[in-house]
Amino acid sequence: MIPALTALKAAAAALLEARGERGLSALVAGAELALAGPPQRWTMGSREVSALRFSLAVDAPAFAALTADATRLAAARDAFASAVRTPETELADLMLLLRLPGVGRGWNQVYREAALPAATERPPPDAVLGGAAALLEASGDARGAAMLRRARLEAAQVPSSGGVALVRCVVRLDPADRAALDRDGERAERLQRAVRCAGTRAAEAVASVELATALAPLGGSPPLGPAEAPGARLARALEARGAVVVPVSRDDGEPGGGGVELAVVASGELLRVRLAASSPGRERGHGGWKAEEIRAITVAAQDAATPERAGELAALLLGGGELA
Repeated sequence: MIPALTALKAAAAALLEARGERGLSALVAGAELALAGPPQRWTMGSREVSALRFSLAVDAPAFAALTADATRLAAARDAFASAVRTPETELADLMLLLRLPGVGRGWNQVYREAALPAATERPPPDAVLGGAAALLEASGDARGAAMLRRARLEAAQVPSSGGVALVRCVVRLDPADRAALDRDGERAERLQRAVRCAGTRAAEAVASVELATALAPLGGSPPLGPAEAPGARLARALEARGAVVVPVSRDDGEPGGGGVELAVVASGELLRVRLAASSPGRERGHGGWKAEEIRAITVAAQDAATPERAGELAALLLGGGELA
């Protein structure tokens, strides 16, 4: 006995041939017919019928031919509707499917066999900032890259109604960098765009990137970039003597770790200290400072080249020692 679906397909193909659609009849005969779901109960006037949905899987040439000509696809549907129509049954829909090469079936029959990709862990914040900094450097923004390398990144997942998780990123910059970005909106946008590019993954999208100021530890001052930088050494040495230190400006283009200006509060007084690559008129055995105005001092970055030298410089700046 011929299977029911085979008989139905043969009836539709024969009807198309009888109507003069020999090419279309051949396409249908070579297709794979399947039920696409359970029957639906339809009320049609005074009768109730079972409405049936079918799928017709065809190879790529037949799929292209049928989808390129709406009249041919309509003729195929009409042939199946005529073959299905009885006092108890009607055609609800005929869906055209592309038969996958190699397996001979439509995607609807094989998609459950596809393995989901293994979930990957979110990259660490330092890796995201490093990638963003490298992107900025490659695009010619060395100063923006330096800002990101001094920064810290916070990331947290936020509620999402879609299939992709969303993450909110906060880039905490040192105060001087944050203040500079307030005056340079284009660079701020480049930093945000770079972090978004570096943090986006297949299973996770960056919903927003916000720029914020670095937080100071309890009782201390905000971090001042890499620990090996002269400005950071001097800041730690000043803090060890009870001063509060905040970076207020920075020039990343100055060599030798200079170009940093610190606001130092000690004993109720405010002192501005600028680290330069070298100090004009520097003499051996002395700090070589240049007093620009009252309590505004420029010192050489090499005076903070080691923690010991930074400590001596801090003592001298606060009036408690002298630089060897």
